[in-house]
Amino acid sequence: MARAAKVIDIPVYIREWHDYVEREPKNHGKDIKDLKKLVDKLLRSKTIFYDPTDVQAFIDFCALVRHREGRWAGKPLELSIEQAYIAACVFGFKVYDEELGINVRYFKELVLFVARKWGKSTFISAVATFLLMADGEPAAQVWCLATQKQQASIVYESAKAFLQSSDVLTPEENPRKHWRTKRDRDNSEMIMYPAAGSYMKAGSKNSNSQDGLNPHAFIIDECHAIKDRNTYDVFSSAGGARTQPLGVIISTFGFEREGIFDGILERCKKVLSGKSKERLFPMIFRIDDDDNPADRSCWIKANPGAREGRPTMGYLEGEYQKAVQDPAQMPSFLAKHLNRASGMSVVYFDLMSVDKCMADMVEAMIRDKYASGGVDMAETTDLCCASALVPYGGRLHLFQKYFIAKARLEKNSKMDKMAYESFCRTKAADPLNRELLQICEGSMVRKSDVTAWYVELANTYGVTFWKIGYDRWHGGDWVDDMEANGFPREDPDGRGVTFPVAMGSKSLSTPMRETKSLFEDKVILFSPQNGLFRWCVTNTAAKIDTNSNIQPDKSKSRARIDGYVSFLIAYIAYKRCVDDFETFQP
Repeated sequence: MARAAKVIDIPVYIREWHDYVEREPKNHGKDIKDLKKLVDKLLRSKTIFYDPTDVQAFIDFCALVRHREGRWAGKPLELSIEQAYIAACVFGFKVYDEELGINVRYFKELVLFVARKWGKSTFISAVATFLLMADGEPAAQVWCLATQKQQASIVYESAKAFLQSSDVLTPEENPRKHWRTKRDRDNSEMIMYPAAGSYMKAGSKNSNSQDGLNPHAFIIDECHAIKDRNTYDVFSSAGGARTQPLGVIISTFGFEREGIFDGILERCKKVLSGKSKERLFPMIFRIDDDDNPADRSCWIKANPGAREGRPTMGYLEGEYQKAVQDPAQMPSFLAKHLNRASGMSVVYFDLMSVDKCMADMVEAMIRDKYASGGVDMAETTDLCCASALVPYGGRLHLFQKYFIAKARLEKNSKMDKMAYESFCRTKAADPLNRELLQICEGSMVRKSDVTAWYVELANTYGVTFWKIGYDRWHGGDWVDDMEANGFPREDPDGRGVTFPVAMGSKSLSTPMRETKSLFEDKVILFSPQNGLFRWCVTNTAAKIDTNSNIQPDKSKSRARIDGYVSFLIAYIAYKRCVDDFETFQP
């Protein structure tokens, strides 16, 4: 007779989650399904076993504290089905340590990647407080870490708030009975648990130099933002003297590709695929690679709490619509709300909106007018551009001049797949757009040729420039040349014409967003013969930082963007004296 298969008694919190994964597979990504297989395998192991004691202790501990904010304020912390599953696996699986001669936790590290508004900090604060007070470790050190101490303090402050909310842990008649706070030597606050001589502390990238570092547990919040892996390496290796140290890594996905995030994600993949036996518990909530982000039904894969309003689908829909309206927000939406790895750059301008701004230009649009200017001379060996922006009648009339070195003409034409010479003589009605490109002798663009164009506009066409901006890293002797030709540099009081523009997201984000709206509203006008500007604008990618600020990204753009950057600087110059334009040239 065939031997009957062994019947496995699956612990309740694990069984409830696994039943849900099997019952509604469309709600779960591949990583979660692979994790289920890993846990099923552990349940069948002969050397690894499940002990519910610490699991129930943690769940009972959570019931002692209450929520402080939002619609759950005042209610006890009740774990969701996925939170109870995490607790069951991390605290429940044990293995016998032959060196210590005792049973210890099997998992040494918890990695939790889940989208925003799930309650990461709330849940992990409960874990951190339990490890401080109820894990049986004498003189435990629990560290809350992040790239900035302010971020690390979120978990720390939440843990303190939980303790304060509990009538048991903080009895009214003696609030310092079980815990208290004190200042460390570096004047940072610590939560002390005198009964075990333990403490919890928030730290940042400089905390790895602390004397006597011997962590029982460390929590790294938003690891996607951490570039320097030294903090992680130090804390993950510093608990060697502890019985069962635990590292906890929590994060959404992000844009930083040079830090520890990708390495941790790769380790998680190897554990889930069975290629690694590392004692790491990887709980990764994200949409799958073949999911369409526009398909709302897949959003729950990254947002397991959406069934309970953490977050609400209405909130996610609102964030998605913001990203649809402003493409620069889409990488952030994908990374933060769907946990899909996303580049920091996105093609920003819509061709149809740009094309609607083309109009036949005539000399009268610039002659005897006030104007602002902008110059992009970052690539004097390739293509350079100077712009004149003439605002009146509710429109911004753009005139440009492009410059390219003769020695680079043939090579750049082939490399960029652009017939540059055709722009030396176009069919434009106005002379400025008719001679759009100037070929400069030699292997570099002569900056004096750029100056000569502005002098021509001033002397031949009667243009008065109030402000002309330039990339502050590429001004140099060109600013001196401009000053020698009647365009003085701006002094500390703002008097003068030429001024430097910082080419970072802090300076460029708002103006770049505004120019997108100006294209959509047909406020900008440029000649149909200025195909170089049209090309540069639609090549332009927006680089997004962690605060959703943007700037042009030359390295990720389809091709050259010099014409747009020059225009953007001219627009910034226009904004510096917009009141004067509205008064004297409405």
